[in-house]
Amino acid sequence: MEYKNYYDILGVSKNASQDELKKAYRKKAAKYHPDKNPDDPSAEEKFKEVGEAYEVLKDPEKRELYNKVGKDWKQYQRAGGSAQDFNWSDYARQGQGRGFGGRQNFEQGFDINDLFGGARGGRGGGFSSFFETIFGGGAPFGQAQGQQTRTYRTNTGQRQNHTKQHIKADVTISLQEAYEGTSRTIRVGDEKMKVKIPAGIEDGQRLKLKGKGSTKTRGGARGDLYLRVRINMPEGYERKGTNIYYDQPVDLYTAVLGGETVVRTLKGKAKLNIPAGTSGGKLFRLAGMGMPQFRNPSKKGDFFVRIQVKVPEKLSQEEKELFKKLANK
Repeated sequence: MEYKNYYDILGVSKNASQDELKKAYRKKAAKYHPDKNPDDPSAEEKFKEVGEAYEVLKDPEKRELYNKVGKDWKQYQRAGGSAQDFNWSDYARQGQGRGFGGRQNFEQGFDINDLFGGARGGRGGGFSSFFETIFGGGAPFGQAQGQQTRTYRTNTGQRQNHTKQHIKADVTISLQEAYEGTSRTIRVGDEKMKVKIPAGIEDGQRLKLKGKGSTKTRGGARGDLYLRVRINMPEGYERKGTNIYYDQPVDLYTAVLGGETVVRTLKGKAKLNIPAGTSGGKLFRLAGMGMPQFRNPSKKGDFFVRIQVKVPEKLSQEEKELFKKLANK
């Protein structure tokens, strides 16, 4: 097991902002997504590494701990430290023979394999041993969001506390899945459940599953489960509400003389007529072919095609002469 440089994995500097982290994560996740690389076994491992790196660096507390422990994780492990009871002063004095004496008390939550694989047939996997050494053997996606304790009196007059544990988790889906609606299989404790993600969901939107969290006491009421959905945007696509904008490459000759081009919409392929003299950046609207409204999938936004004129990189001598003639007119 080796030290993992999460900054290098995402291709960002140690001082990268949250926006830079998010942008780098989305780009790398899209590049290595197993669905895009069915014949490359190494892509799946890189996809998981990218997800692990972003899971740490997007969280200020995890990032701070990683920055301080990072390369010294072996000393940290030998000292018995865990992420939740980490003591900075103890860590600084570790070289003088003082240890942590901490115990791991992470709340068990989501099954990482289910969250990564979901309905895709079990593809994906958990976090590395390096991650678990620093952040504990629980499921980081299912860290407790909060808890609520109520005190009851039994028939014998004894006081009894029931603590509900709310759980939160992030799950990433593709833009196509957001368009069609999808599901993910998750596990809370020993219970496995299938969660439906409705079509039209927005990036960062949370789904609340009442009573699907956990409880800290036997017989107590269960907390709630909060699932935050992240959407991987493919390269060239942009979402604004229910409208989708797509950069469509068109060769110079079609832009100048007119013709047809085939656009990959979320609904499928569509032919688009390009009028002669079309300039780069021109928008074409395909009505009703955008994203469905959340909870109202029969209503859809529009799909806007933004023309990107491709200038030929290599010209024959004859073509160069023709362009010179046109330029001199």
